[in-house]
Amino acid sequence: MMKRHNKLILTTSALLSLALAGCQQQQVLTPPVQPSPPTANEVPKVLKPSAGVEITPYPTTEIERKPAPPTPAPVIVKPKVLVNPSSSQKFDDGSNLPVVKQMLIQAKAAAQQGQWDKVEENALHAQRLAPQSAETFLYLAMVANQRQQASQAEALARRGLSYAQSNAVQKQLWQVLLKSGQLQNKAALVQEAQQHL
Repeated sequence: MMKRHNKLILTTSALLSLALAGCQQQQVLTPPVQPSPPTANEVPKVLKPSAGVEITPYPTTEIERKPAPPTPAPVIVKPKVLVNPSSSQKFDDGSNLPVVKQMLIQAKAAAQQGQWDKVEENALHAQRLAPQSAETFLYLAMVANQRQQASQAEALARRGLSYAQSNAVQKQLWQVLLKSGQLQNKAALVQEAQQHL
């Protein structure tokens, strides 16, 4: 029985070996075909390798080089220069809005009556609507001076000066700066304010 079993194993392994050997294909290696570049008059050859794909090389004619066209001279555009830009050009700071005008009138009336809380309230409301209005900074600086907050008054007045478009508002802001300099005992600020008044 043992012989029969050994014979069966041997036969099975031989059959498996033959089956595996039969499944494999023999690959025939052929050297790759190197196409020679075609000359100017020669038509490119179509190569047909064993896989069935046709390879057609592109003609390698030389690219004709032409000189670039001359570039035109650059055009220089000069901006127009205004004779006096500060007097002829003004930006809309929002102070012309009817609501802002009304609040600034109320702030001025309250300042004349010494009601500094009302001045501050109206100036802050106007500033929210017209944040670049120099007059709102003027009234807020006046309130700060009245409350002995001279450094804050100075900062507000300087900010107002950066937005001021009329000489009248600039003069009022410099007066606030003069008072602020006197309260702070800053001789340089007092002298600067006096030069502008």
